[in-house]
Amino acid sequence: MLGLVMADNKSNIPTGRTYLGFALAWTVLFFLVYLICIALFAAGRWEIGLLTILLIVYGFVRHSVWLGKRAKRGLVRRR
Repeated sequence: MLGLVMADNKSNIPTGRTYLGFALAWTVLFFLVYLICIALFAAGRWEIGLLTILLIVYGFVRHSVWLGKRAKRGLVRRR
């Protein structure tokens, strides 16, 4: 019991840095997927292009919801 330390919940709190990282990461990912999709559509592989778009949108929504749930539970730091 003495060796156990309760995990601090502060490491799970989204901060402005978290949101900035989210915005930058997804901006870069959307740009890369855009370039990939241009190449796929130009090559006539529109099925793979659409699947790529759906997967990136799914990942974005999942990440947004996850971040929103953390904030909604009151885990956002107030200054």
